[in-house]
Amino acid sequence: MRRRTRDSLVTHRLTLALGCALGLALAACSGGGGDATAPDPTPPTNDPGPTPGPIIDPSPNPQGGVQGHYTLEQINDSKPGQMVTIANPDGKVIGLYRFDAGTTLDMDALQTFTMQLRFSDDKAEYGLPDEGEFKGAGPEMDGALPLTFSSTVYDDSFTGVVIGDIVAIKYDLDGDGQADTSFGFRRAD
Repeated sequence: MRRRTRDSLVTHRLTLALGCALGLALAACSGGGGDATAPDPTPPTNDPGPTPGPIIDPSPNPQGGVQGHYTLEQINDSKPGQMVTIANPDGKVIGLYRFDAGTTLDMDALQTFTMQLRFSDDKAEYGLPDEGEFKGAGPEMDGALPLTFSSTVYDDSFTGVVIGDIVAIKYDLDGDGQADTSFGFRRAD
């Protein structure tokens, strides 16, 4: 069985989408509300119509906007799997953790988010779920869109920014009211 590459899957999906769009456009232009038994006054031709142009590399999220599925790419200045010292702004150490690459952030078009932080220390593995709403926190400047996230789980809020296919947030991991950890997520869909 032949495996498809991501590029061939994207091309295949775009081809199907273009085919569906062309079919819908042709159906809409066919006159629709007339007598279905009336003969078509134009003779059939073998002309397949215009040939679609080259497909240009699509954006990772063809829907546009910030909605999508994101995976963890960076914790402070470290990568998933590395040990990271988490400390409050005053320097007080919270802990030494290893964050799992399976940590995700999902943002939808209704401006809600779900996040599943997965991390461990030398004693145990932890999961920290969070969810709530997000909204723009100002105009986009130089390709950066500031956001505010409001958690319905912890009844707090935190800030973030979207730049291209990256969402970066400042998060209060220990729940003391001070943002102590920066997370960077990359769009995966």
